[in-house]
Amino acid sequence: MRTSLFSIRQPLEQLKFNGAVYLQTGGQEGRQLTIGYADLEQTRPITESTLFYIASLTKMYTAAMILQLIDRGTIRLEDPLTGWFEARAPYDRVTIEHLLTHSSGIPEYFNPELGNVEAILKGDWEPYFTPGEGWLYTNTNYVLLARILGRTSRLSYEACLRNNIAGPLGLRHTTTRPDPEQIAVGKLYDYRERQFTPVTKDPLFKQIDRLYGHYDGDGGIYATAAEVARFMQGFLRGELVSHELVSRAITASPLSRGHGYGYGFIIQEEAFGHSGGWPGYSAHALCSWSGDDLTVLLTNEEVSPAYELQLLDLLSHSAAVPQEEFERRAAGLPPKHPEVLSVAGAAEEWNDLEGTYRLADEHQTSFTIQIDIESISPTVSFPDQLAAGLLKVEPHVYWIRNTMSYIDVARMIFVDEGIEVPFRKMP
Repeated sequence: MRTSLFSIRQPLEQLKFNGAVYLQTGGQEGRQLTIGYADLEQTRPITESTLFYIASLTKMYTAAMILQLIDRGTIRLEDPLTGWFEARAPYDRVTIEHLLTHSSGIPEYFNPELGNVEAILKGDWEPYFTPGEGWLYTNTNYVLLARILGRTSRLSYEACLRNNIAGPLGLRHTTTRPDPEQIAVGKLYDYRERQFTPVTKDPLFKQIDRLYGHYDGDGGIYATAAEVARFMQGFLRGELVSHELVSRAITASPLSRGHGYGYGFIIQEEAFGHSGGWPGYSAHALCSWSGDDLTVLLTNEEVSPAYELQLLDLLSHSAAVPQEEFERRAAGLPPKHPEVLSVAGAAEEWNDLEGTYRLADEHQTSFTIQIDIESISPTVSFPDQLAAGLLKVEPHVYWIRNTMSYIDVARMIFVDEGIEVPFRKMP
């Protein structure tokens, strides 16, 4: 017997999955499955109308609305952003296409010292690389695209979303201004107490939300799994933009330099889509080139990325897997939360670890480890990026929380999604 949406409910419940799944296989009608609770107190079950924060999946919607303007002849891919912003060299050479493909070189705005996003363009901050001559996924690109969208249409991002995507596709729940009663509350995991806590009570989240939570374009949309699926179907079918631009959007751009990014979409070998994360939330959407197979996975719990990505892979290939095999593979997934070693006696080790390091990669990327001895809490930060917690998962290995990255302090190796890069400590 082949796996169906409702035959996977029990394995997902056994895995303690909490969220919503939309699954379409073999061109058959897709269905949405909801499991768990929208609140920490477990008083509000997740329903088909429960809204999840979809984080960077928002970039697909922003790109679609920019492509609509291109379709209408209002703007062009080669238009420089100086048509909307004051910018010094070399930012004055950045184009719409550079922003769409993350090839602009504009620094990440997740840095309080940079000021507002537009100040980056006319300030003294150097680009990561000359526009069009490098690639780096940067949220700033899509914040700027959202502002171009707003200044061109003279409408708010919410109004653009409603008029250009939600309305035409009949998406009643997709919005940047949700009813709080409909939201699945984000939950962070306390690895010491082994329990969830509301994201709204976390000091780091409060700081992040205060500094960066008001931006549109790179994130900000709330939706259901079924409506994310409907957006992807509508986009692929040419209901929003011309088929020519659809094809370009879901094809890896040469400007992405082998990183597999189109216009707002991550491009894989057999599918396209996007992933997103924000404290207490994760979102994934993956659609086959034909549109016959589509998987959307939304959760309002902080979980191990290894658990989440393998679950997504299992769901996206479920049509070809017999029920018994699906259950066997589900039982073999990594734990929802990895075991974290005791921090007792680790202060001396962390004192030795504290400092700045440089990776032996093409950009000579640096990262800094800082230790808060009072709270016994180490963090790691990269230039223009938010600090992330370090959790000890092996005697000499630290996991960068909410990532697929690890720091092996014994071998002086940084591991990112299985790729090992040596590093050294700076004097």
